[in-house]
Amino acid sequence: MRRILPIVLLCWGFSKPIGAQPTNLERFQELARSCLTLPDTLRAFRLQAPDTMPYIQTALEIHWLQENRQVYRRDTLGLPMLRYRIDAARVAYAHLNHDRLQRTVTLALRVELLDARGRLLDVRACQPVAVDTVAQASRNRLEHLAFPETQAPLPPERPGFLERYVIPAVALVATTLSVYLLFTLRSRSSDAFSP
Repeated sequence: MRRILPIVLLCWGFSKPIGAQPTNLERFQELARSCLTLPDTLRAFRLQAPDTMPYIQTALEIHWLQENRQVYRRDTLGLPMLRYRIDAARVAYAHLNHDRLQRTVTLALRVELLDARGRLLDVRACQPVAVDTVAQASRNRLEHLAFPETQAPLPPERPGFLERYVIPAVALVATTLSVYLLFTLRSRSSDAFSP
């Protein structure tokens, strides 16, 4: 038993690398939690969430339950209502070097708090942004195929030295040489035929 325990702990330790990057889905959840902070006096409320990005609603409910709040999805009379709308959710990548990417995750939310009678108490809009650096090889692990908002195309590679300098220089020299030869040979041939 003593020999098995260290092996199990060692294998468990290698299952997730230290400092592993959060996925794009987890980034959206973090941004939503940071945006939807509630007043301490709001201990029980109804939640009205959009059908899109259901993982955000789940993360928010778990977060609020950990704060000892009571969250109801159904119409419960006598409770205020928290309603949020997702206006935008984007992931974008930019090349930093040949194997590193800058990841930008943006989430735009509109939050409304209504009292038990349906009167508007508070309206907020927030657009938190998370920017970090990720390995280009880990991009597929960061995205979730079931949720298109967690996916983003890679930007085109920046042109290298050859494409940026050598090819335009060769084209310029070739064009200049061909124009020079065209006019030089043309003027010599017209001089040879003149009487």
